[in-house]
Parts: sequence; structure tokens; C-alpha cells
Amino acid sequence: MINPRHWLRTRRKLLEQVKAQVQLRLGPLPPALRQYAKSIDREFRGAWRPVSEKDLQPAIKKAQIVLGADFHAYAQSQRAHIRVLRDHVSQARVVLALECLGHEHDQVTEDFLRGRISESRFLEKVEWDKNWGFPWEHYRPLFELARDRRFKVCGLNNTRLRDLNRRDQWAAKTLLRLHKQDPESLIYAVIGEWHLARAHLPRLCQAGLGDPGRLVVLFQDVEPLYFRLAQKSNESAVELLKAKDNRFCLMVSPPWMKWQSYLMYLEQAYDRDLQEDLAIDYSDHVVSLVELLENDLKVETKKSRIQVYCPNSRTSLARLKLSLPRRLVRALVYHLEHDLSFFLPEKDWLYLSRATINHASALAGQFVHAHLCKRQRTLWDVPEDFLPLIWIEAVGFFFSKWINPKRKAETLESIRLQLAARRPKDKGRQALLLALDHRLSEVVWVQTGRLRRAGFKPRQMDAYLEASRIIGSMLGERLFQKVRSRTISLPQLMSYLRIKVEDKKFAKFYWQLIRELEHDQTL
Repeated sequence: MINPRHWLRTRRKLLEQVKAQVQLRLGPLPPALRQYAKSIDREFRGAWRPVSEKDLQPAIKKAQIVLGADFHAYAQSQRAHIRVLRDHVSQARVVLALECLGHEHDQVTEDFLRGRISESRFLEKVEWDKNWGFPWEHYRPLFELARDRRFKVCGLNNTRLRDLNRRDQWAAKTLLRLHKQDPESLIYAVIGEWHLARAHLPRLCQAGLGDPGRLVVLFQDVEPLYFRLAQKSNESAVELLKAKDNRFCLMVSPPWMKWQSYLMYLEQAYDRDLQEDLAIDYSDHVVSLVELLENDLKVETKKSRIQVYCPNSRTSLARLKLSLPRRLVRALVYHLEHDLSFFLPEKDWLYLSRATINHASALAGQFVHAHLCKRQRTLWDVPEDFLPLIWIEAVGFFFSKWINPKRKAETLESIRLQLAARRPKDKGRQALLLALDHRLSEVVWVQTGRLRRAGFKPRQMDAYLEASRIIGSMLGERLFQKVRSRTISLPQLMSYLRIKVEDKKFAKFYWQLIRELEHDQTL
């Protein structure tokens, strides 16, 4: 890939820059909070060793209380708890204690989970935006899991207590009371990381439980642990770390991911408070990612021209329509209506459908790629542009993995469900059939050296757009693994990125690349 020391240096710099931007928007921490936060730093100075996820399940099975760290603005943090509850909790009964809810809203929550009130009514009654404020969309899946598994959900927040030590005391009493009321249930708490330093909430809970094996503390994406692994090039391979006293750390994603998400959240909240109809400008976020890629690849781009639009930009649709030939407007509208990010090289305009780092880094990668290959045109003229479009989607996915190596490629089942939601008439069948047919052509080519004639040619443009994303993500994943393992060198990668996608000879490059990536693989 790139020089490991250079890689570490640029990632540390990115993290420091993002955290500095967050601190600038939040202002300095009060002395009491700074003192409280010092305890968390001491948690990670000792020995932490990689373990298998199989080591987590027996610890949770024996536990009576699990304290899980939550980074509120980062959706992956909440999803990590969903995976733990789904895959590692075998207990029949679970009480889910959530810091995002006040203790006075337990009955309202019960009414919502049992279908007695609507989601909008629930959010109104608990005053979600006022009392919590972080995106409900991040937490909804936790509530859906609780509903499906019939978990009891209780609030773990007491907004009347400003002092964090008193909040810890109150939370510990609540968790121990819940355990005493139902000793057969697992009490699973989702709460901010600072509370999980041993001197805070764990000490208080442990005093009430007695047996050290009855408490599990579960951190996520801790910065010192991540960079300790990165120094040994193990940051992508290790999923779970363990220290003494039943303390675990899930390594879900690089630490800059959660802080960048927090920064995006703060800017969104600031703009909303300042002027409700003001469009949020994420250009600085994308430019910072472009700068990271420039640094890694040793290139320069004309990033000053970048303009980023998002769904709440009132003039986005009109302006973007004017930038395209009429025949491509339908493709533009399809992307806008179906929550799909894209890049228009004609104007250096980027459309960020979701304020996530994966979407932003994919766009940054496509921007850098367009500069390297001198692409001037949006390649939506399918089926003629199908192969170049697959490659562009692959490059976007590749660079999203470059920024977030922990990103997982979607499964065919998840893709099928997404397509069914977007295209209810045919449930995405056309796009899936096209993707599978093209994938078959790739396998036949690798194994026999023969290019087969396409067996499926849909009439709908939408099927080509969706299929290119499916095939592109798989191709981007394979490319990343080859670069990561240094099977493909950085100069070789750069030669690929400079291939002109609008050239008539591009198809020859594409099929040569497929053979190189898969000559030692099978379907």
C-alpha cells in the first residue's frame, strides 16, 4: 500500500484535525469534565490482547450486567451493539438500559414497543430532539431489535443531575435495581464511553454485584488501542481486544470515522439552529478527505472548485438538472430520489445523499480519480458506459475502504432488499440479473480467456445504474485486498487510476484488470 510510517502519520494528523474542529465548535471543556475524562485515558495503558469473538460470548453469558460504550453521533456505534445483542447474547430475557432515554419515559417506551403509539408520537412524548438530540435514525434499529426480541427497555438518563459522578451513582443504582427485580435477565446498558472508566460506573456496579465475573465492560474503537495495532499492521485483522477485569474493546472502525461523524452532526445542528432552511455545506469535509488522498498518493488536484450538495439544498435539483444533457436528467432524478451519492465531473459538483464518511470518502475518491484519468463527462449513458461506470463505482468503494478499512461490502441479500424497496414493481430483479450475468462473464473470462456474449440485456436504464454499484463494490473490495496485501503496488495502482475511462480502449483494460485480480480465485 503506502509506507506504514507515512500512513500512520497522515491518519494521526487527520484524527487530530477533526478532533480540533470538534473542540472548536464545542468550546473548552469545563474543569470538572476535564478531570472526569482523565480516568478514561488510564484504561488503555495496560495490556490488551487480541481475542476471538468466541471469547466474548461466554463472558456475556456469565454476566449479569454489560456496560456498552456508545458514541452517540456515529451510527456504527449503535449497530455494533445490535450485532452483540443479536449474535452473542443467548439469554432469553434482556433488559436494555439506554442513556438516550430518561427514566421517566419507561411507560411511553413500553407503549411504543408494543405498538400502542406511533413512532412520531413516541418521539414527541419523550422530546427526543430536546432531551437527546442525536439522530433518531441511528437508534431506531436498537428499538426494532428490542421489539422483535421482546426486550424490556428502560431509560438510563437523569437530566436533572448535571454532575457526572452523581449521574454514575444514579445509573448504578438503576442498573442494580433492575438486576434485583429480575435476576434471570441480562441488563445491557448503552451509555457514553466516559462513564465506563473503572473509577466511575464499573466500580459502583461491581460493588453491588460482588463477583467480578458478573460485569462486562465493552468499549469501542479506542484510539490508543487502534494505533497500537496499526503500528504492527494488525488494525484491519483484529476485531476484538481484551484486558483484565472482563474489559473488551470492539474494533468496529478507525477512530477518525466516529469523530468525523460527530463533526458533521455538530455542523448540521449548528446550521439548523442558525437558519432552518439553510443548506448545510459539506464541502470542507470532502475537501479534507481529498487532501488525505492527495497526501497518500502524492498528487495534487483542483479541489478549490469542489461544491457539495445534499438533500436539503433547495436549489440542488434545479442547478444539477441544468448541468446535464436532457437524456441524462432521468438518471440524475433516479439518483436524487433513491438516496444515491454521485459526482459530476463537468462542474466538479458532488451530491452527498447521506452525511456519512463512507459516502463522503467514496466521492472524494471519485473526484481524485477523475483528476488522474482526466474524466470530463458523467458516465450515465448506458449501456455504452456500463463498463466505465462499474470501474468508477469500484474506485469509489476502494477509496471508501482506504479511509475506512473496516468497511464491509454489502451482502447480496441486503442489496436485494434495498433494490426491492427502491423498485417495488420488479423488486430489483432486473438489476440483480444483470449483475449476476456480468459476474458470470467475468468468471468465464478468467477461467477460459473467452468473452461470452451478455445473456441478459435489460431495457431500463435504472437496472444498469444499480448493477454497476453492485459489481463495482465487489470489484472495489477485491482491488483493495490486493493493494492491502501489496500484491498490487502503489505505482501499479496509480497506473490503473490514470487509464482514461472515456477511451475506446478502456474495455481492454477492464478485462485485463479482472484477470489480474482473479487469476488465483474462483467464484
